[in-house]
Amino acid sequence: MNMAAFGWQRPRWVWTALLLVSVGFGVVVGGAQHRSQAMERLELLQTLAQRSSLALTAQTLDGQLMGAISLLGLMDANIQREADNQPLTNPEANLESLRILGQNYGAEGVFVVGKDGIVKSSWDRANQPSTGLDIRFRPYFQSAMQGKTSVYAAVSMARGDRSVYFAAPIRAASHTRAPVVGALVARHDVTAVDRLLSAQANGALLLAPQGVVFASSNARWQGMMEGPLDAQRLQAVRQLKQFGAQFEKATPEPLPFSAQAGLQILEGRTWAVAPASLDWNDPAGPWTLVLLEDLTRTVPQTAAVVWGAGGASVLMLLAWMALRLHQQRLVQQQAHLRLQAYAQQQEAQVVFRRALSQLSLALQRQPQVGERVQVFLQECRALLGVVQGVVYLVDAPTPNRLLLAGSCACASPPPEQILVGQTLLGQYALQQEPQVVETPPQGIWTVRSGLGQTAPAALVLWPMRLQGKLLGVAELALMHAPSAQELEHMGDALAVLGSALEALVGPVRDVPVAMEAAA
Repeated sequence: MNMAAFGWQRPRWVWTALLLVSVGFGVVVGGAQHRSQAMERLELLQTLAQRSSLALTAQTLDGQLMGAISLLGLMDANIQREADNQPLTNPEANLESLRILGQNYGAEGVFVVGKDGIVKSSWDRANQPSTGLDIRFRPYFQSAMQGKTSVYAAVSMARGDRSVYFAAPIRAASHTRAPVVGALVARHDVTAVDRLLSAQANGALLLAPQGVVFASSNARWQGMMEGPLDAQRLQAVRQLKQFGAQFEKATPEPLPFSAQAGLQILEGRTWAVAPASLDWNDPAGPWTLVLLEDLTRTVPQTAAVVWGAGGASVLMLLAWMALRLHQQRLVQQQAHLRLQAYAQQQEAQVVFRRALSQLSLALQRQPQVGERVQVFLQECRALLGVVQGVVYLVDAPTPNRLLLAGSCACASPPPEQILVGQTLLGQYALQQEPQVVETPPQGIWTVRSGLGQTAPAALVLWPMRLQGKLLGVAELALMHAPSAQELEHMGDALAVLGSALEALVGPVRDVPVAMEAAA
């Protein structure tokens, strides 16, 4: 059974199935559209993260403050001598130079570090100088001694606040090939970094190479660590002293999301996470600027619902159109089949009528009753599919007796006469109504009739009547149960036989009603 026929017979099932499929398709379409929009937002956020990283690099490593300390470390002879531990004729001159640089570029402090890692002289806006501190363990000093400028974010050892350190090498002479004798360092607050992070509407943070959140637009994320927290990693962070005493006794909390690019679930909502590398020439590796976006606000489910409903509606409409088209084709096919069957039936009827006319002519050629009956039984094998048959006629002198008029293909000779009301054949002669007796499969029971003990597929007992009176009874055995049309053809053929016998047997007498008692 094809879909159209099934839909024609069980429309409620088909429409329920189509509705479920359409809803599922709508869910898939809505989900795909929502994810597509989410990925578009992620790409835009990734671009923004890259731009923000470049902007932060331009403000720090490539900024004016870095250019100023690089030039001063290269050109100022007094600062070069102080870093090289040489005696100074006017030590106050260096302090004045540091003060002017710091005030002009908004630094919180500027200091000269000798090649031994000790701060030689320093200027501090809050009058908390760093002179005498040993900072040779600081990565920014190590980078400067290698001739590199660098930016380093850390917690100040002297004050405990978060600061950004700008470091440039101090060379022994005023050319870039001269050996490095120290470092000129400017300390700046994290205002510019915090301002950049706070400008992001959803969330942003700055990750140190060690995975520690140094700055964040969300105060809860400050000081958390990204990735797995193990003892070895925590010990390395403590030894670095980059974050002051923050982790000396306390263990940092894990960051509730990964700094990897993609869509992530945070606090039951979907977020887009876009990291961007920030190269400050830190020996530990690049820093990472991470931007976040709450997609439940920027990519609402409303659009997905609209797309899903539209997809479901379109699929439902297409399915309805296809089903209607198939149903119309099925109706046309059924009409064609009915017309074809009718034509075949009419053709078969014409063929049967022609064969019936030929049977009538064949019967008319026979002068005797027995001969006509015998011809009829022989022709019935091809015409009606009869495999066995007998015909009994009413004995004119004795109407309660049936005499054998002819038989065909019987295994044993049938009885010459049967009383009306006795045996199966005699009983239906009394009732004078056609009857079809179907035998059960495998011959479970037998029929005692004019054919004797037999188990045909079906027996047809047909009383023949002329002018309202019983002429005789025909018992025909078939290999299958006859259809209504076959029974109709059988009645027509027996009517032809009755008409052929009427001229030979003479007037027919009624079967006495009293014979019913004998039956």
